[in-house]
Amino acid sequence: MTEQTNKQWDGLTITGELRIGVYYAGLRHKRFTLRVGMAGDLVAAQELHPDGPFQLTTLEVYRRQLLSLGDIPTEALTVELLREQLAETDLAIIANADADLEKKLAPPSAATPTGAESSTPLSDTATGSTNSAA
Repeated sequence: MTEQTNKQWDGLTITGELRIGVYYAGLRHKRFTLRVGMAGDLVAAQELHPDGPFQLTTLEVYRRQLLSLGDIPTEALTVELLREQLAETDLAIIANADADLEKKLAPPSAATPTGAESSTPLSDTATGSTNSAA
């Protein structure tokens, strides 16, 4: 089952390390693997916490995206555990890893929008001077 799960997320994950880690079973667990976010992650988080604060929904989304966090068993990796044991600085590390993963998976054309250079005033001036010289 784990091998199948790994294949499902092949190339769609990022690995990182928390500064403080999550305390569980007498140890601080720091190494994590985060998978790409799916549409259902946010929907499920909102269904589970319909009246909850935005931060709780965000924590639920990240919990769903975490494929591993140290040696914490998947079934023990709950929102309650993260809520009590995840430091804000470590939450920021997970958020940054999520953003880095999105950038990594973005097609090259998405990194530089088409026509971005030609819409700048400098480019218009350069185009105008080229036309005058011709």
